[in-house]
Amino acid sequence: MKRNNLIVILAVILIFTACKTTKNIIKTESTLPQTTTVAEMVNRLQKEQPAFTTANVSKMSVALNLKGREMNVMATCQMVSDSAIHLSIQPFFGIELFKLELTPYNIILIDKTNKKFYESGYSFFKTRFGVDINYDGIQSIISNRLFVAGNKAYLPEDFSWENNSNTSNTLVTQNENIKQKVVIDAALGRITMMILQTPENEYKMTTEYTDFKKFDNHVFPENILINAENANSKSSFLLTVQRVVFDQPLTMKAANLSRYTRGDINRFFQK
Repeated sequence: MKRNNLIVILAVILIFTACKTTKNIIKTESTLPQTTTVAEMVNRLQKEQPAFTTANVSKMSVALNLKGREMNVMATCQMVSDSAIHLSIQPFFGIELFKLELTPYNIILIDKTNKKFYESGYSFFKTRFGVDINYDGIQSIISNRLFVAGNKAYLPEDFSWENNSNTSNTLVTQNENIKQKVVIDAALGRITMMILQTPENEYKMTTEYTDFKKFDNHVFPENILINAENANSKSSFLLTVQRVVFDQPLTMKAANLSRYTRGDINRFFQK
């Protein structure tokens, strides 16, 4: 696989995590009450969304389809809320080939095979993919939480019902850079789909959360499907996590970058 495809995989995988199956959650509603206001729905999403300080996904499979080319890799992911996210790609027998480290301030990609590292700010996502997203947005997607792309915070009045009707169970918000749709499961009070789309429809990323189950008092989707597309290509990513532990002490060590040569992340994508 070309290296530019691998980095796309790494960037997109950040948008996910899930948990080991224990118990199905039974749905009881299909639509929202007609009297549900945007503020009521936003408050409910905030109340129902998971809250944890650490997550250690020690086994995760990732099925990829890149322009018709399919492959499967293994990965692990560690997160300390509001502090750091570390993703490790291990396609062969637990051997780490790529590591992605995110903090609220920067992104570092380490190519261990070629002994190089690439560092960037979050403006890279907007410049390269048209997606205005920061660390808080990535962390929120990983946690199946509500957010507004590009913002550190949001208010209920930032959202509205699509077509001014809650019968679609869809909240929308938009700025000059991106349009965002949030599709809601009325029974769970949880997000089942998040759509990020540029106003000119040049880029679109859809995240679908399915098979919500309960794990150690946290309700999470067992499977997460990501579709990313632009005018020239389309890729899909299906993630299934087999092992995860929440709210346990977690030590995350940043890589020693002195062992690697700095590279230009833009040139990395041109290869």
